[in-house]
Amino acid sequence: MFEVKQMIEGKIFIHHRRDEMLTLFHRHEVLGQYFKCFINAQNFTGHFVEVHVQPADQVRMVYIQKNGQNKIIAMLNHTQQVLHLHPSTIIFSRWSWMHRIIPNLIKIIALSLILLTGFFFLVSTSFERAVQEATLFSFWGLLLASILVGLPMLAFYSYRRAQTRKLLHLFALSPAHLLDMEKLNPPSRIYPLAKPVESLTNTSISSPDNIRKLYK
Repeated sequence: MFEVKQMIEGKIFIHHRRDEMLTLFHRHEVLGQYFKCFINAQNFTGHFVEVHVQPADQVRMVYIQKNGQNKIIAMLNHTQQVLHLHPSTIIFSRWSWMHRIIPNLIKIIALSLILLTGFFFLVSTSFERAVQEATLFSFWGLLLASILVGLPMLAFYSYRRAQTRKLLHLFALSPAHLLDMEKLNPPSRIYPLAKPVESLTNTSISSPDNIRKLYK
């Protein structure tokens, strides 16, 4: 994830597109679309899985300056009400814990306990002893997995979540927008917004004073 530098809003004109592989988490690659565009007489480059933009669409973009180029890292299309994020962004909150993580974890624990009970029952003469051994084995296995796998993943997701929240605040999205996006969770990180996001101005809002207004 890139560090947010500047933000701009205006009409976009894409003058070049090509398919190009997009790297995720420095390891995985997906087919993406690289493009060059003009907005407010400035040249920008972007790279998303797909690009839903028509000529003269009103957009709001967050970008960084890298190697002498203005590189787009997130784009809100006001005309079509579609938000483009880099696929490595993660929208993660209490809703995901309650509706994705915990239910799936319960299913995994229950299934492993059933399988282990059946295995220990085959090598044990007592069903009660098989249940006790399976429960103990599952407990220590879960504890070890939490320490070796769970904690590093939690730290990684927390870091990514903080970066994404900082980025999304610049688009003045409401909590309802964020919840809808979290429920959709598309792999492409392209979100059609059911609730419209109001446009700001047709001028650059990259100054610190204008960026602070978005947080109020």
